[in-house]
Amino acid sequence: MSPPSQQLPRTPDRRSSSSALFGAFRSLTQGRLKSPTPPPSTSTTTYTPARTASVGDATSPTAQAADDALQPINEHAVPKHERPVLGGPPELDELIEQLEKSRPFAERAAAVDKICVILGEYDVQNVLELWARASDLLLPEQPDDVADAGYKLLKGCVALPKLSTLERSISFDAASLRKNDGSFNRRLDIVSTLTKGGRNIDACESLLPHFILTSFDACFRQSVDAYRAHRKASGSKKSADQRVQELDNMARLFQYTIAVCKFNSKVFNDDDLELLLRKTMSICQETTQARDIENAVTLFDTVITYVHVPNKALRPCLEVLCAVHRQLPNFSEQTWNTLSNLFKSHVGPAAVSALMRTLIDGPIRKGRESSAYRGTIQVLQQLVLEDGRNGLPTVPISVLFPALQASIKKAHKTQEEFVIDLINAVFAQDRLKELLLTETDWSHLLDIVHTCAERDDERLRAKSDKTLEEKAPSSSERVLSASEKTLSVNDRSLSVNGLGSLNAAANAATGSVASINGDHDTDGISNLDLAAPAPRPEVASRNSEDGIFKVLIKLDNVSKDLDFVQKDAVMELFMRLAHRLSDSTAENLINYYTQERYLHASNEGWLEACRNLVSGILKDTSRPRSLRILSIQALRETYTTVETLCASESVLQCGALLWNNIEAEDDVVVLHELVDFAVDVADRAPYDSFLDMIELLKRRLERCAVAQQPSVDKPSPSWATSFQLKADRLLGSPCNVVATAFVRLFIRSVKKSAQKTRTLYEVLRHIAITDSYDSDARLAVLRLLFRLRADSEHALVVSASSEGESLAAVLCRTEETATNAEMEEGMIAEHGRHEDHSPFREHRKTSGSPHNSLNRHAGRYPSATGRVSKPVPPLWMYPGPKGLPEEPSRAVSQVVFSHVDAEHYPLDDDVLDLEVTLWLELVISLLQASSDWEIYSYALVHLGPQLSNQALVRSCIPQLKMLRSVICERLRNSSFRDPPPYTLLKKADVAVCLFHILTVLISYHDHFEKSEEDDLVKAFIHGIGNWDRTSKWCIHALSVCCHEVPLSVSKSLDTIIQKMSQIVTKPATAIHILDFLTSLARMPDLYKNFREDEFKMVFGVSFRYLQHIRDQRERATGSHNGHRSLRHSGPSRDFASSPDHFSKRNKLLEDDLPQYLYSLAYHVITFWFMSLKMEDRPKLMPWIARSLRFTDGTGRLAELEEQGQVIIDMMNMVGYSDRDETMRDANFAKPGDGEVWKKTWIVGHSIVTIETAARTGVSQVTTRRPCGTRFLSLRPLLAPPPRHQAPLTVGLASETFYSDSYVGILPDDIFQSFYAPLNSNFDPSISLPDDDMTRRAIATFDRISAVDSYKVGVIYIGEGQTDERDILMNDIGSPAYTSFISDLGTLCPLKGAKFNTGGLDTRDNMDGEFTYCWRDRCIELVFHITTMMPTNRDDDMTYPNKKRHIGNDFVNIIFNDSGLPYNFDTFPSAFNYVHIVISPESRASFVRRRGNANPDGKDRYYKVQVISKSGFPDISPAAETKMLAGKHLAAYCRLIAINASVFSQVWFIKDGGESVSSWRNRLREIQRLRDRYGANDIPSCASPSSPGNLQGLSSPPSRDNNLASQFKRTSVATYISEGTNRSSLTGSSSHDVAL
Repeated sequence: MSPPSQQLPRTPDRRSSSSALFGAFRSLTQGRLKSPTPPPSTSTTTYTPARTASVGDATSPTAQAADDALQPINEHAVPKHERPVLGGPPELDELIEQLEKSRPFAERAAAVDKICVILGEYDVQNVLELWARASDLLLPEQPDDVADAGYKLLKGCVALPKLSTLERSISFDAASLRKNDGSFNRRLDIVSTLTKGGRNIDACESLLPHFILTSFDACFRQSVDAYRAHRKASGSKKSADQRVQELDNMARLFQYTIAVCKFNSKVFNDDDLELLLRKTMSICQETTQARDIENAVTLFDTVITYVHVPNKALRPCLEVLCAVHRQLPNFSEQTWNTLSNLFKSHVGPAAVSALMRTLIDGPIRKGRESSAYRGTIQVLQQLVLEDGRNGLPTVPISVLFPALQASIKKAHKTQEEFVIDLINAVFAQDRLKELLLTETDWSHLLDIVHTCAERDDERLRAKSDKTLEEKAPSSSERVLSASEKTLSVNDRSLSVNGLGSLNAAANAATGSVASINGDHDTDGISNLDLAAPAPRPEVASRNSEDGIFKVLIKLDNVSKDLDFVQKDAVMELFMRLAHRLSDSTAENLINYYTQERYLHASNEGWLEACRNLVSGILKDTSRPRSLRILSIQALRETYTTVETLCASESVLQCGALLWNNIEAEDDVVVLHELVDFAVDVADRAPYDSFLDMIELLKRRLERCAVAQQPSVDKPSPSWATSFQLKADRLLGSPCNVVATAFVRLFIRSVKKSAQKTRTLYEVLRHIAITDSYDSDARLAVLRLLFRLRADSEHALVVSASSEGESLAAVLCRTEETATNAEMEEGMIAEHGRHEDHSPFREHRKTSGSPHNSLNRHAGRYPSATGRVSKPVPPLWMYPGPKGLPEEPSRAVSQVVFSHVDAEHYPLDDDVLDLEVTLWLELVISLLQASSDWEIYSYALVHLGPQLSNQALVRSCIPQLKMLRSVICERLRNSSFRDPPPYTLLKKADVAVCLFHILTVLISYHDHFEKSEEDDLVKAFIHGIGNWDRTSKWCIHALSVCCHEVPLSVSKSLDTIIQKMSQIVTKPATAIHILDFLTSLARMPDLYKNFREDEFKMVFGVSFRYLQHIRDQRERATGSHNGHRSLRHSGPSRDFASSPDHFSKRNKLLEDDLPQYLYSLAYHVITFWFMSLKMEDRPKLMPWIARSLRFTDGTGRLAELEEQGQVIIDMMNMVGYSDRDETMRDANFAKPGDGEVWKKTWIVGHSIVTIETAARTGVSQVTTRRPCGTRFLSLRPLLAPPPRHQAPLTVGLASETFYSDSYVGILPDDIFQSFYAPLNSNFDPSISLPDDDMTRRAIATFDRISAVDSYKVGVIYIGEGQTDERDILMNDIGSPAYTSFISDLGTLCPLKGAKFNTGGLDTRDNMDGEFTYCWRDRCIELVFHITTMMPTNRDDDMTYPNKKRHIGNDFVNIIFNDSGLPYNFDTFPSAFNYVHIVISPESRASFVRRRGNANPDGKDRYYKVQVISKSGFPDISPAAETKMLAGKHLAAYCRLIAINASVFSQVWFIKDGGESVSSWRNRLREIQRLRDRYGANDIPSCASPSSPGNLQGLSSPPSRDNNLASQFKRTSVATYISEGTNRSSLTGSSSHDVAL
């Protein structure tokens, strides 16, 4: 039963005591308060019951005895004793008399001093008489100085060793008489001396508990008052910390009480013990001194160890000890020892139950529950961790969690944190975790976690809201939670289990006491009167140090061991707290919900779960993108199910959870996933919903718009830099992600929805033209728009290929040609002034093919300062990321068209005329004013391929005219834009791209005026020589113009030849000029009005080139002593300081195969001479013959080269005749003409054979020359001799005149009729013997054809075909294909053919009955046409028979009607070097082609592109796609095939020897016979390819000691300079490039 309230000690004022205790603990924890603690209340008093126990009624025996003993003293009537004072000196009696109260106090005080000395020296007995005389000195009304004398005398008395029981009792009462004076230290000293420090309490048992209990109140109050007064008087904290007597008194009282409990444990009954413990707890609540806490804990431990804790005091005692243990780290070890002793005692289980009861019912003292909760939880946590070890009791798990749940009924942050920490501790112990797993009911545990998490979230939100409201809060301002706001600053005291404040003084050894984990709770243990603590920053919801976060992780770790019900409950909790889960836990949650289909509509809470997933994971940008993407994928799966099963409202709600995040999302990968979902939804949505989705994407797009316009030379944005993640680099900017979404929608919609396509087309054009959008986004749109194509019926289709890779090499946008970002800038600066004359510029690969394009490192110099900024990565490259985000359909659209006939207007909503005119106008504006180099360069490269699809731009004739005008004007004025310096490109590179666009525009010349056609040709002429790089491209364009606009070319042909003559010595253009001239020679209509001067100009181009090569040879011989180090160059100058590795990179074809280019120059002379009118040829023959000879450096006329010899022979042979074909007549002589005699001579460089019928002289003359063989029939007009002539009487004639064997005329007679030199020593004729060797030599000569024969394969690819076997099984082609092959040549039967069929069977028609052939005076082409070869699908030999021919052809013409891009590897072969690919400008089916108004394709246009094998030089004018009308297609392709065949022949044997033409081969055979039969004394004509020390045509090539191999790839000049040391390599070859 609890004592009445009036019998309990009155608790000091809460505010003052709390503040004091708060300050005490702050001092101990080294805290700092922001304001001093208010002074204690002056009205505070301590009420002590009079002689009553703290528990029980006032008439208890102990209390009554104490009162009776004190009664005589109180009445000042101590009776006389019969026994006098004994044992002292004689003067003692006199001194005792002086103690009488009648005496003056001075005498009495002097007597006390003397008596005390005697008592210390003598063993005095019977001191009761002595004390009776002086007892009045301690009466309450006596002043302190009088009482001091009394205390002194009493101390001397009690120190005597032999005191009687009565003396001890009276002395104890006397010491306790003055309860409220300031000499407690004296009283305690007397009592301690009397009881031997608490060890001997005889005669004091009944009085001692009362003394101790009453002294605690008085002593504590005196110590508090004295400390504060002393501190106030001293004026500083430092001086206030000096020792104060009252503080020492309190410590001594604790020590005395501890000693009493230890040595006299039975002196206290239960009531006394309860009161003692309560007073001690009260002191703990209110003290300001660390010593008081330490002594109090020691007292608790002593009571627990030596006495016992009453049941009524057990729980409050535990609460105090738990609070001290949690909040005062300096005493935590001591406190835990005390608690351990308690838990190990017989009341240990009861103590654990008491802790649980504290959590369930709340602490005994209300108003400060959180502090008690936290202390209790911490102690429970330690007990849980000990898990029954060291004699400690175990904590039942089944009871723990309900208790914890009860402890957090009221919201309090720190309390909740401690509960969570305890749960973490449980999970940290394997055995406890196992016990927990055995529990079936996890509801309490999960509710605790959920409650704590929700409250923490509320605090975070409140803090966030306040932060938004107060932009600059004061640093001293405290943000309080809802529960904390009810507490005033004065109440922020050190609270032990909700008790008052405890001022923690500074400890000299350890400093102030810090609160646990830096905990600064409003109701926790605080520090003295220092400043208020700074607010603790809120813990992030997913901080690794956050307790809830740890609990969730541990729950996830054990979830695999839970049964279904438990795991389901845990996952439900996870879903509610998705925002607090770790990444791995969130991933497990998503996988679980996905596997169990809890996100599907069949689950009741699916929508709420989806919302939690979005808010907790998807919207959390700090999550890993992979996790956010996983959540998107889960929600997309849910959407798919909901879309099928649920109403439209639910579908919209589900979809909105995803697409509503698009506008705010900044992570490009996550944005890509969200946008991908939006694309799928929009693609399936009806048009109205589709528009809503488009608006959403457009809003996101507007967020991406940059604030200001980009600069002209803006480098790539930061997201394109190399340090970004690969995924980010692939996706680009957020703007690009959204733009890509529009592109994907367009690709999907163009096949099926005209309305959607119209809307998307407008959006895409807007993106493409708007500079404020990121460049990569605009490029994504351009990649689509430049891939738009139309079929022959104008139906729109998106091409999977951009067809721009080869041209991209010009702008260094291929892997081989890209500028190296780490190029040495020092070299750039050093050579910047040589920009226009760099040999690296001239030797740079210019074909545009990625296979052979050279790097541009040394050829790119800035135009101003000589230095450029470090190159930056470009946004588009080849090869690069896939051009389109989705593979477009190969099927054409059925609803969108590029052109609709006017009679079909107006169109309904299901058909769309795309209005390509708007797109073309946009492109023109980009070319005119684009400030973004990436956009401008992409348009430059890809416009040409798109314009090659004429069906697409059928409606854009005005725009095409405008485009032609704009480009021509800008090229003419050089007003197009310069590339930015960081690209290291030059203006000529841009010009190349513009010329390429113009080249495509040639195919639209039918829509141009004649003046516009002329302007086109003039633009190309302007590009020849104006920029180094553009010459080749313009020459190639002019080759197309020769077919398409011949009148305009003919009009300016003299200017073209003149400009070519000026640059023919430049190595980068020489081969293209000579190729152009050889092709031009076969188009006589272009130069039919040429005069002699114009022809000389054409010949002069070749002579100028030959002279240039000879000069190079001379310089090489003179400057380098025969070393082959001189490079082939024209006006450009070499950099003497250029590094070797750069020069090696820039080797050109002219350096690789010098004999091809050298012979090509002679080829031009040959073709053009043959093209002269017969009447003009004799006029030019002397001039050409003179020009073929040259003078060396010494002024000596050099020997005529071998090529020059055959040209002179050719001129002599055709100079006076256009009928140079003759045939031998085997029956030229009749039997009556007599016996036929035959004889052969070598005359000059010809073999003359005369067959003569001896009787009549009928003869057949065979003249074998290098350039051909002619047959001549001759009949002498014999007349009878005059009648007066004497008959022959001797010789053959006289003997056999009338017989058949009569010989009247010999072949020599016929020979001498034509050849009768007077000086036989000058080039005499050589008569050849008629033997087998001579006959074999002549037969060998006759087998050498007078023309060069080549074979070219022709293959037809049908619609959709890609497989080689299927293609070769074609036996028919389209009408256009049939018309094409008929224009290639003449249909010739194969059976019995006398010409070179290139391997086709001529006996049994095994390779077909016919083929097409073509020849002129120099070259013969045989076409291996697969569709004309026998085809039997059931015959396994059909495929290999066809493959045998086309697989061995160096050149194949591919007529590609498949509608697909052609792959060179479709026909694998080691010998196929060149494929000339012909594709219709717009695709059409086979049936549609046949039904076309123009089935033969003469009026349609075709794309022609030469595709070369890897490593093969791209020298063809069609290396970049050219557009030709069907009527010109065969002629153009035949010319390309001739040049490609000639070069392929040279390339094939480039490492094994020299390719020699048939003419030169025949010349060599004649020379061999001359050398063999007696002309050794006649000097032979040496040539670079025919050295004087010739070993024979069949012998292996000579190996000069200076050569490392039989053939090296050197420059033309070096090749010629070493001609005297080089032998014939392939004398038996019957083919050569020309001559």
